[in-house]
Amino acid sequence: MNPQAIAKLRRTFIVIAMASFFVAIVFMGSATFVANIVAVRTQANNTIDAIIDAGGKTPTQENYHGRAFQEEASYGLRFFTISFDDRGNVVDIDLSHVSLVDADEALELSETAADPSDLVRLSRHDNYFYKEGPIGNGTMLVFLDCSFQLENVNEVTFNTLTLTVLALVVALIAVVAFSKRAIQPEIENARRQQKFMTNASHELKTPIAVIRANTELTEMLSGETEWTQSTLNQVNRLEGLVRDLMTIVRGQEHGDAGRETADVDVSAVVGQAVDSFKGMAQQAGKGLESTVEPGVTVRGDDSSIEQLTCLLVDNAIKYCDEGGSIDVRLAPVRFGRGCSLAVTNDYAEGANVDYQRFFDRFYRADESHENQQGYGIGLSVAESICERYRGSIKATWKAGKITFTCILKDA
Repeated sequence: MNPQAIAKLRRTFIVIAMASFFVAIVFMGSATFVANIVAVRTQANNTIDAIIDAGGKTPTQENYHGRAFQEEASYGLRFFTISFDDRGNVVDIDLSHVSLVDADEALELSETAADPSDLVRLSRHDNYFYKEGPIGNGTMLVFLDCSFQLENVNEVTFNTLTLTVLALVVALIAVVAFSKRAIQPEIENARRQQKFMTNASHELKTPIAVIRANTELTEMLSGETEWTQSTLNQVNRLEGLVRDLMTIVRGQEHGDAGRETADVDVSAVVGQAVDSFKGMAQQAGKGLESTVEPGVTVRGDDSSIEQLTCLLVDNAIKYCDEGGSIDVRLAPVRFGRGCSLAVTNDYAEGANVDYQRFFDRFYRADESHENQQGYGIGLSVAESICERYRGSIKATWKAGKITFTCILKDA
C-alpha cells in the first residue's frame, strides 16, 4: 500500500469517525433542547390550569390536582387575566400580578389571541403563553409570563452549542492522533497481500521459464505438436498473469514515485492501440470502430495509457456477443484538464450483473464465456491505472450494451 493509499484510508477513517460523532452529539443536543421546551410548555399549561381553577388568583397545592407544585415559587408567578361573560364581553381585567402590561395592552393581546382553548405561545418574540378556560358562567383568558424559563432554555442551548463545538475539536484531535493506529491492521493486511503477490510473481518466473525452455527444446528435437503448442499457450497465459500481478504491486507500493511523466498525446496512443486490435476483432467475427477526438492530452506516460486501452479493448473483444461490435470513444472532459475513454460492446445477458465486482481480482461472472482466456485480473489492473491518474473507472449496461468509462486526469 503506497503512501497515497494510506493517506486516503486515514482520511476516510477520520471523516467517518467525525461524521458519526457529529450525528450523535447533534442528536443529543437536539433532544436536550426539545426536552427543555416540552418541559416549559408542560409547566406553563399546568400553571395556567391551576390559575383558572383558583379563579385567577395565585394557585395553591389544591388547585394543582396532584401535579408538581412549589408553593414559594408560585408566588413569583407573573400573569394577568381577562374574564368574559357568556356573551364574550370583558367583565374584568386583573393586572395585580404583573407590572409591565396595562389594561389597553391586555385588551389588545386578548383580541389577537387565537384558539386559546389549547396552550399557545403569544409570538416568537414574546415570552407569554396563554390559554382560556371556563370559570363560573363565563370564561377566563390567562397570560403567563415564562421569560425566566425560556431564558434558561436559551442559556442551556447556547452552552450546549459551545460544548458541542469544543467536543468536536477535541474529538478531531483525538481521532487524528489515533487514526494511524486504528488503520494499522488494515495496512498490515494490505502489505502482507502485496508481499505474497510479489513473492508469488517472482517464484513463478523460474518454473515458467523452465517449462518454456523444455517445451521449445522438445519441439526442436521431436518437432512441433498440438501438445507442445498447448503447453506454450498456457505458459504465455501464466506470463501474462505474472506481468499483471507485478503491475498492480508496483502501482500499490510506489504509486507515482520515481515515475517520469510528460504531456502525452492520448489521441495518438489510443488510436494506435485500437488499430492493433482490428485484426483480432475481425478474426473473431466482431466489428471494431473508434471515435477519437484529436489533440487530447494528459500528463503521464505512454505505456500506462496504452496498457489501459489494450486491456479494455481486449476485454471487450473477448466478452462481446457473437457477431457483435465494439466501439471506442475518446474525448476531453468538459471542465478542467483530462479525458474520458469509453469502450462499449454488445452484452445481451448483462441486465442482472453486479458490475462493481468486475473490478475484483480473479472475478469472472460470465459463465457463457468460460472458453475465453483470462484470469479476471485485467479490469483490476485497469482500475489501478485510473487511480494512478487520479481518475475513476465504472461499468454501466443499457439496451444490451456494456460500457466501461474511464476518467483520466494529470498523473
